[in-house]
Amino acid sequence: MLESSKDLLFIILAVCAIAFTTFACWLLYYLVAIVKDTYSMTKSLKKKVELIDEILKTIKEKINSTASYIGLIFSGLEKIVDYVQRRKTSPESKSAKKTAKVKMEE
Repeated sequence: MLESSKDLLFIILAVCAIAFTTFACWLLYYLVAIVKDTYSMTKSLKKKVELIDEILKTIKEKINSTASYIGLIFSGLEKIVDYVQRRKTSPESKSAKKTAKVKMEE
């Protein structure tokens, strides 16, 4: 089997080549697994970001539609408050209104 030291060298080199190949395959397997996990995490993160984006767009649309009504509501409230203030501060009192009604009836 071993006729010279050269044969021993070739056996050792063959064992080292097998060990290196095994290590390279193991390393390649884990690198592929890492890339696959990274891809799936990126895909999941992308879905979540799109979901958050859709939620924010919906909120923005609702706020914009509500904001258009707020102007109308405030102008209506302002008119109501002005009307109530004019009623309270008008020089005509209830007795003056009654007198005016009595004069109109005559």
